[in-house]
Amino acid sequence: MANFIQSGNALVSRVAQWVGAIPSSIGVNATVFSSNLITTASSTTALLAIGDMIGFNIQGPFAIITAINAAAITINDPDGIWNTATLPTAILKVPSSSTVEIYSCVQMAELKMRTLELPALRSDPYSGATPSYLTVDSNGLAPIPVDMNWPILFFQDTAAGSTTSMGPWIIYDRVGDREIIRLRMIDQLFVRPFGVPRVIRASFSEVAGNYIFTPNPGAGTTIKAYYYKTFPQLFSIQNDLANPIVQTNAVLASFPEGYFYSTLWAYYAKNKNDAEAQKWDALFADAYGEIEDQNNRGKWKGGDLHLTSEFQPRTNRYNFK
Repeated sequence: MANFIQSGNALVSRVAQWVGAIPSSIGVNATVFSSNLITTASSTTALLAIGDMIGFNIQGPFAIITAINAAAITINDPDGIWNTATLPTAILKVPSSSTVEIYSCVQMAELKMRTLELPALRSDPYSGATPSYLTVDSNGLAPIPVDMNWPILFFQDTAAGSTTSMGPWIIYDRVGDREIIRLRMIDQLFVRPFGVPRVIRASFSEVAGNYIFTPNPGAGTTIKAYYYKTFPQLFSIQNDLANPIVQTNAVLASFPEGYFYSTLWAYYAKNKNDAEAQKWDALFADAYGEIEDQNNRGKWKGGDLHLTSEFQPRTNRYNFK
């Protein structure tokens, strides 16, 4: 299992192997390992630094150092590699310059992948510990969620204050910033047929840091939000004593080849090797192309293919516009 990319540590170790960043011994043995703490035979403060990757097997993956003092090294080892070490053993280190360079390339890879439409990045408006929804104020405004990349669909499936499953069921379509203001100016002219079992198309757009909905759903109305979420960057800080830095996220868990290919693309682009950079960029495009194709099929081929729908007939009777 150590050879699979299951964590940020494994990703950096695999990239280091690929680009020829060969680990070497620091000349100090590890004597005891317990609870992410390595006790050393002598001081390593002059040999190691926070952020270095250390291990005992050249095949890796290596573990990242999070703290260091004269007699001990604290590591973040989600792969549990050091639990399998036969002690005492020599400590191997990936060259620090290579590690720092790979970290920067991982961040460049994440910037490249921030607009991915992966199933794992979709919010859940129906269930889960924290279902995704928006709460509208009296002005028809709701703060844009901090973890939102971009919206897929907002909708109401039960009228505000209703205890039944009667409509209207409202779907909010995206419109432009200027169009939303025009629609809001005539908002009060519309009749809101609450209690009528019908699907109605309404509109939303952005105003400053909020989404604005029209017709105004009313203060306190809950609108279910289905959207693509952002993902935490690898090696960023998190509030977890066992893993103080982020070692995995939805993208790495569901699309590890994307991380690997795009990190190598960034590495070779940084080192002015255009041929290798283009090769890895093409591999990334091919790998994500399969996902993107299935995603588009799900959007446009997986729905209702009947000649009529709940939106027919397409007249103002069923539309707020």
